[in-house]
Amino acid sequence: MNDIVNGKHAERHKFVFTGKGWQFFIISLVNVLLVCITLGIYLPWAVVKCRRYVYSHMSLNGQVFSYKATGGAILASFLLVIVVYALSFYFISREQFVIGSIILGMLILSIPFMIVKSLQYQAMMTSLNGINFSFECSMLKAWLYLFALPFIIEVILGVVLYFVFSVTGFLGVIPRLILLGLVMILGLGVVNGVVYGKWMTLMGNGGHFGIHRFSIQISIKQCIKGCVLALSTLLPFIVVIGYLISPVFMQLLQMSIMGGEPDTITSAIIMENYSRIMTGYALYFIAILVVVSYMYSTLRNLFLNHLTLANETLHFHSSITGSGMFLRMLMVMVVSSITLGLAYPWLKMYLVGWMARNTYVIGDLDALELVNGETPQNGGFLMWISRGIMPYVPFI
Repeated sequence: MNDIVNGKHAERHKFVFTGKGWQFFIISLVNVLLVCITLGIYLPWAVVKCRRYVYSHMSLNGQVFSYKATGGAILASFLLVIVVYALSFYFISREQFVIGSIILGMLILSIPFMIVKSLQYQAMMTSLNGINFSFECSMLKAWLYLFALPFIIEVILGVVLYFVFSVTGFLGVIPRLILLGLVMILGLGVVNGVVYGKWMTLMGNGGHFGIHRFSIQISIKQCIKGCVLALSTLLPFIVVIGYLISPVFMQLLQMSIMGGEPDTITSAIIMENYSRIMTGYALYFIAILVVVSYMYSTLRNLFLNHLTLANETLHFHSSITGSGMFLRMLMVMVVSSITLGLAYPWLKMYLVGWMARNTYVIGDLDALELVNGETPQNGGFLMWISRGIMPYVPFI
């Protein structure tokens, strides 16, 4: 298999993206104007237009992807969810807590099912060379992996953190906080690794392209390791931010003990340490981008590098790097902010093009039988009300 992935005995087909910044700028400008004029009602159509442009300019082996979702379908679903959500709070505000809580609880518990149906709808609306994608998975497993499993692991993590906090009273404040931070990072890495690993397996084995089935075999240990390492990039930032900000809190604490006008004291201390505080905020922003970049690249590479199609005759490969993703995300955020969003379309196209150039399909695509599946995707009321969810999947 390593020879296949390395491309020694098989063709390597790179995804090609031909989107242009100026074209996407025109689409984005029209979308913003229409969203403002319609007080947000046009937003689903705007999302669909942006996604359709990206798909229609993404090709594989000379064939362009197609995306056929409609803004009206997404809007109707989104409005229904909002109505149910608002209805629950209406009953709660009228002190009918039982009815309101039941409605809200049913909505929350149904989110995993709605996510699956939304993914099915998005797959149905996507095609390549006239062949449709589809997605099927166990609803019970989806609910367990997306709702029950994270809840159970987070409860266990809370218990562990409480235990560590209870038995480390003999330590000083700083060592105690450091230990709790390390346990928190390790625990969050386990939570994310287990949940995303299960979802990778569920999605990878549930996808179809025409009559051909996707498959994936991925280790949960690899997912946990990747997530822990990604979250560990926070550590140097936490140390530096703590070094910068801790004197400010110590001054505030001392001044509050000594007494005086709280507002005056607080303002004076903030102005005195303004550069420290702003540097801390800047490092916090960079730390979030670093973690998100490395987490995304790690999960995406793990997913695609273990994904196969048509009885493992086709293999996928992703070679994006955490540092490359960080630099591009930083550019998108900073330059877009400086230009008040005007540069965003060009930067977005640059990011998508970079990701496409680092994504491959390995194998003989011309030998793949192009036949649509005989069994149509099951729709129904649940899919109808789920089309507006449009979940974000961080490993695709």
